This record gives sequence, C-alpha cells and structure tokens, in this order.
Amino acid sequence: MIPVNKKIVVLHPYLNNKWWAVNMMIYLSNFLSNKNNVDLYTFSYDKNCFPNIENNFNIKYFKNSKLISIFKIAYSIRKSDYIFIWNSPMHFVWVISKVIFNSKAKIIWWNHHYPWYYNKKTNVYIKIKKYIEKCIIKSIDIIIVNSLYLQKVIKDIYKINSKILHPVLDDKFLNYKSNKKLFISNTIFSYGRWSKWKNLEMIFNTYENLKERLPNLILKVWWDWIELNKFKNKYKNEDNVKFLWTIDKNEIIKNLENSSLFLFPSKIDSFGLVILESMSIWLPVISYNINWAKEIIKNGFNWYLVDSDFEFIEKSYSILISSSLKNKLYLWSVKTAKQFWNQTFNKQLSKIF
Repeated sequence: MIPVNKKIVVLHPYLNNKWWAVNMMIYLSNFLSNKNNVDLYTFSYDKNCFPNIENNFNIKYFKNSKLISIFKIAYSIRKSDYIFIWNSPMHFVWVISKVIFNSKAKIIWWNHHYPWYYNKKTNVYIKIKKYIEKCIIKSIDIIIVNSLYLQKVIKDIYKINSKILHPVLDDKFLNYKSNKKLFISNTIFSYGRWSKWKNLEMIFNTYENLKERLPNLILKVWWDWIELNKFKNKYKNEDNVKFLWTIDKNEIIKNLENSSLFLFPSKIDSFGLVILESMSIWLPVISYNINWAKEIIKNGFNWYLVDSDFEFIEKSYSILISSSLKNKLYLWSVKTAKQFWNQTFNKQLSKIF
C-alpha cells in the first residue's frame, strides 16, 4: 500500500530542466504528496521551468558548494521515513545520513538509466565511485528500474534484485484524439534528451540518404545536446533542416501531428518515453532492435525495429512513400501507449511499498 502521513524525501541534484526523468521525479513527488509530507532536495532549481510545483510539495534548494550541501542535506533528512534517491551524487547522501546522523529511513533508489561508467574507460574518481557504490548498494532497501532490460543490467552489475516502475505518459498524450488524420508525407521528426552517445548522427545520415530520393523532405530536430552547434553550422544554409528550441508538450504534439515519421536512433537508453508519446499521436516509429526497445515495440505489430543502419534508412523510406495508412499498426501503437497511465503506476508503486 502507498504510505500515509509519512515524511518522504526525494533527492535529485538538478531541478533546472524538463527532461523526462526529472518530470517523472516531479510526478512521483506530486503523487506521494497527496497523503504525505514530501520534501524535494536539490542543488539547482529553476523556478521558470517548474513555476507551480511548490504548491504541492516543498523544495529545499541548497546553494552552497556541493560537498557542504551534501552534508547539510544528509543532516536535514535524518528523521525521514522514506528517502527516494535519484542521480549521483544523491545516492551517497543517504549513506552520510545513516552513518553519521543515524537515519532510520527506508531507502529507495529509482534508477532510470544504464550506469554508463561501468562500460567506459574511467579515471581514478570513477573507479572509487564504482567501488563505493558496490559497497553500499546492498544496504538500499529497494531499487526501482523502468524496464526489464535495466532490471537485468542492475542484476548483472550489482548482483541485486530490483522492481519495475514504468514511467507515466502525460495526460495530454494519453487523452489525445485522432480521426485517422493524414500525415504530412515529407517530414521526419526526432526529439529527446540527446547526448553524444545516443547515435544522433543516424538521424542526419537518414536525412542525407533520403533527400535525393525525396527532394521535399524536411527534418525537424529538438534536443539538448553538446554537439548541437556542429550540426547547426553544417546545415545553416539548408532550409529543410529545422532546429527547434525549447518546446512544451503542446508544441511537441503539434510537431508530431505535422510529421510523418519519428526516428529514435539511441542504443543506450533504458526506456523510450518519447516513443510512447509518438505512438499516442498516431505517428509511425522506427527504433533499433535492442533490449529495452523490444519491450515497447513489437516489430510489424505496433511499428518497426531494425537491425542495421541500412535497414533504418530503408524502412524510413518505405514508410515515407507509403500512400495508405496502416490502420491496424496505428491502433495497436495507440493501445500500447495507453497502457502507461497513472493507474498502472499506482498499482506498481503499491506493490513496491
């Protein structure tokens, strides 16, 4: 059962962007605050990103140096009943609270992405971090993950079991209505929290390969990415490549509506919420045939999984030139998306507690 009248703390280092993991953290905090006292602790807080969240729960914003803030937070949360930890270094804060300040709180770590530093060449700092992580991980009461794939990863790396809590689609996507609209036949779209490891080059490779065969092809891309300027400079004189700035959910839906294909090239995510958002707007999706993607997409049933870059491009072309709507695929993709709603979240979270 969901706890009632408890003191619950949520820890996240950055509350200054609208990335999907941050949105889910806020959703969780709102959900728990209905019957509990919830405090969210952070090192960075932008009120312009989240103007109304303080109406539902308390924001504890620590402006000191990170090291000083870690100890201040650890002391402040010592009397909590439950502590939800998010990204590093927040999963070390509870250790200090437990060891130094004698906290008795139940610890829940919601892990929402593959711990990339276990696969990369690392420096001394990362090696120490990995060692400490493996020492403390078994003292955490519950680890939550967002997919079966990440559940297996956590088991392989940390030798510990975890429980699944799927993310929730926003109501704007869940309640979207469509009358078998005709999609614009020449626009491909991609958006997300992209990083240099997420294979964004494949979006532009697809565009380059198709623009000769489809002269009016338009590419729209929105993301927060370190290599943005490189591609902006490359395509600065090309009107058919459009780089979007910060957009809200309504603008995302509008762009999905005015597109004919959504491309998701990442091979390192643990769950593709943007895929479900695209499905809910009746937009065809192409992703690689890997681990977590297979939990959402059933190839040829509710859109497509591909095994190679060549197939990624050719499948994109075949969808773009198709003149008929694949009604059965659209319907099944929408049904898939609507499984990720608040009632499912409620049931999963109740089982976890």
